[in-house]
Parts: sequence; C-alpha cells; structure tokens
Amino acid sequence: MTLKRIILLLILLAALPIAAFSLQPGSVFPPLPGTTLEGKLFNLGQLEPQPILLTIGTTWCPGCRRLRGEIDKIRPFLAEQGIKYVEVFVNESEAKVRKYLSKGSHQSPDLVLLDKKIISRALNVRMIPRVILIDKNFKVYQDGPPLSSAHLQQELLRMVEKE
Repeated sequence: MTLKRIILLLILLAALPIAAFSLQPGSVFPPLPGTTLEGKLFNLGQLEPQPILLTIGTTWCPGCRRLRGEIDKIRPFLAEQGIKYVEVFVNESEAKVRKYLSKGSHQSPDLVLLDKKIISRALNVRMIPRVILIDKNFKVYQDGPPLSSAHLQQELLRMVEKE
C-alpha cells in the first residue's frame, strides 16, 4: 500500500467518529434549552424561522477562537442574508464567557447560550468547535467541524438558495 493510500485511509478513519455523532442533513433540529448571559432560560426552538449558524465551543479552545475570526470575516454576509449567529458555550460560567466576549476585536454573536451539558449531550458533542447550519424550517443543513470563512459562506449561501 502506498503512503498516499495509507494517509487517505487514516483520514477516513479519523472522520468516522465525527460523522457518527453529527446530526443528519434534513433532520429537524431539536428545541434544546440553554441559558442566556442574562440568566434567562431560552429554548433554541424559540428562534424565529430564519437561517441559523450555530457554533458550539468553549472559551479556552484555540480552534473556537479561530472559528470566531473566520465568522467575523463573513458577518456582513450573515446580516445581508438574515442569518442568525448563535454561539453555545459548553460548561462555562457567565463571568468567563462575558470576559471572553469582551476581549479582542471579535463581534459578539446574535445570541449567546450557556450550556450545562444539556445541549452538548443531546447533540453528542465529542469535539469542539462544532458548526451546525440550520435552515429557516429548522432543519439541519450541515453539521460538522469548523470551516474557513470562504467555505462557510459558500455553504450558507447554498443553504439559503435551497430554501
């Protein structure tokens, strides 16, 4: 077996757990509860029927920080397309998340939710960051690892045009 085939096989094997825990495209996104930074309970099913870019991560995750930077690059596109940006922080305190959001030049998400493992357990979150694209009918369009800003914008445009 050539080195190229071995590497391809390893990549495919590494991707299997991600696919096993992701939501299936076309499935209805579950109406899961979280807490806003203001301490109010909020159910994701309460969001208006509009396209949603949902990310799941933590304040300490370097990949989550990079993802926020990629999302910042497409914020004008999100606004133009009416796409709501929701960021879910897993097992983080309100104070830690507020401090994290106030640092640097990143724009804040449209909605921030704190998750005490209800959302992450229901969605089988095994690695972060995780990106879930949800269409205006609350159906999962895509679920997986982070994407570059260009690729993310391309997928979001496909999702919006499909509706």
